[in-house]
This record gives sequence, C-alpha cells and structure tokens, in this order.
Amino acid sequence: MEEKTIIENPAERIKMIAKAMGITVRDLSNKLGYKTQSTLSSIIYGKTSSITVTFAENAVKHCPEINYLFLTKGELPVLIVDNSILQLQKQMLGVADEITNQQILAKLDVIAKTQIRILKEIEELKKTNKPLD
Repeated sequence: MEEKTIIENPAERIKMIAKAMGITVRDLSNKLGYKTQSTLSSIIYGKTSSITVTFAENAVKHCPEINYLFLTKGELPVLIVDNSILQLQKQMLGVADEITNQQILAKLDVIAKTQIRILKEIEELKKTNKPLD
C-alpha cells in the first residue's frame, strides 16, 4: 500500500498552493477574495495554527482547482487536474459553475431540437408501422 505524503504545516500548504498556481502569496490572497493580506499572513506567520473549514471552502469557491483535502489535511496533490475529480469536489462543496443566460438558452435550444427530431422519427415510424424499439 502506497504511503501518502502529508504536509502538516498550514503555512507550507499556503506557500505550496501559491507556487503550484505560479503566483505570489499576496496574489493568492487577492485571488481568494480577501481585500487585505491579514488572513493569509496569520497562517503564514503562525498566528493561526490550522486551516479552518470555512477558509478551505472559501478558497475552493474562488479557486476550484485547489484540492480541498490538501488545504484541510495536507494530503497531496496541491491542485486537482483531473476534471472528473474537480467536478466531484465542486458538487460536494456546493460550488456551482457560473453559467450565463446565453449558455442556458443554447442548452435549451439543443434539447428542443432533439425533442423535435425524436418526435419526427416517431411519426415516420408510425407511418411505416414499424415497431418502436
């Protein structure tokens, strides 16, 4: 059985996330939606001894590619690159993908066209008296 690497130090986790994203810790703070650096500074300088669930949920909400388990428990990998795992994490944490009205209309249009095509096929089958599969 493969032994998991655990990063115990919360400050090290924050630094690793910034490095993996190719940004500074200051930029990470902004990316996570914080107006000041105080939240991340308190973790980096040891004033906060752990990463809270609230902090982790906020981080994943703003940057879904951050691995929630890495933030909360230190379990690698730092970032999630597998799209199916990323989607699962978003669903588990209730992080919705932003979808525009234009995208909704496009999806509804595809559904409507598919329904029309199916209904036409059913009508054609009825005309030829072929059994429906």
